[in-house]
Amino acid sequence: DIVRAFSVLLVMHIHFLILIQKILGFDVKLIPFPDPVDMFFVCSGFLIGYHHLKDIHKIDKVTPKYTARFLVMRWVRTLPSYYLLLTFIVFLSILITKKIEIPFDNYLFSSNLFSHNIKVYTETWTIAIEEWFYFSFAFIFYIVATLFNVSKKKSFLFIVILYIVLSNFLKIYYFFNVYPDYSFMQYIHFKEIIVLRMDTIAVGLLAAYICYFYEDFWHKNRYAFLVIGLVIYFGNMAYYWMIVNNIIHNDFSNFYLFTFYYLVNPIGFMLFLPCLKTIKFKDNFLNHFILFTSNISYSIFLLHGTFFILVIGVLRIAGIDAAKHLFISYLLWILLAYVLSYFFYTKFELKVMNTRSKIIEKLKLKE
Repeated sequence: DIVRAFSVLLVMHIHFLILIQKILGFDVKLIPFPDPVDMFFVCSGFLIGYHHLKDIHKIDKVTPKYTARFLVMRWVRTLPSYYLLLTFIVFLSILITKKIEIPFDNYLFSSNLFSHNIKVYTETWTIAIEEWFYFSFAFIFYIVATLFNVSKKKSFLFIVILYIVLSNFLKIYYFFNVYPDYSFMQYIHFKEIIVLRMDTIAVGLLAAYICYFYEDFWHKNRYAFLVIGLVIYFGNMAYYWMIVNNIIHNDFSNFYLFTFYYLVNPIGFMLFLPCLKTIKFKDNFLNHFILFTSNISYSIFLLHGTFFILVIGVLRIAGIDAAKHLFISYLLWILLAYVLSYFFYTKFELKVMNTRSKIIEKLKLKE
């Protein structure tokens, strides 16, 4: 909950700063913010991986029904909300532009599969990575564990290694053959390609593997892991800052930024998890705010970026120039994001999520 809440709030504020950076007269990319996407991917991989390990060790064999249940639980949680809001944006675009353009790539999550071609609802590139992870993880695990009769433990570890090795091999290939100019915009596109970012989620899977099979080692060394993680994470961020500010500029720094930066950063954050996992919920305002933000975090993510235009529209109707009243714009943006997200979460997202057990029962996926 802490990671989800912090990462979505950080995403919101980074996107807000990007929108107003010209007004404020600075370049956001020169500021070494912690990467909220790394945090989210590692946390997602850890939670999904840990629950998956608990579930598969309750059954004798990984079956097609189990694989289908896994996908139903994930897809019903994420796809309806995404498709509803994407379709709303498409219809809104048609009404404004008077042109019918259907972004089929967005619906199929293929706009950033092997290259960067995202033109609509651009902030949802992370969702495309998550959806391809859900499908590939479930499918590969079933193939390895059942069809090749490999133990569940070894199958899980095989997938972790496969994602990490394959993603980084492709990063190196793309660096030398696909993005040869090494510009910052190419770097932004580079880090949003699905096949190049599976290793980030795999780091979370690795954390789940260690936590599940070596719990004593995980818990006893949590403070040592935290110290090592802090050194790796902030050392990596400092190196990034020196690269983008041209304090360090050589062939290796370009290579590192495009390839291993987004492996080292998640590993550093992964080492925070043993300590984070021991934090208990306390009945106070801060904890309730974190829990509330965590619960509606997916709705916030879907609504906060593209829907910022609603704030601009409200301000224009009120006769207020958003560029001259940044603080008012900021407050309205945060308020609107939370209000809309809470409404969307309670009226749609939560109700859809609660249908998962009924869908599983109706499809006869229980064993």
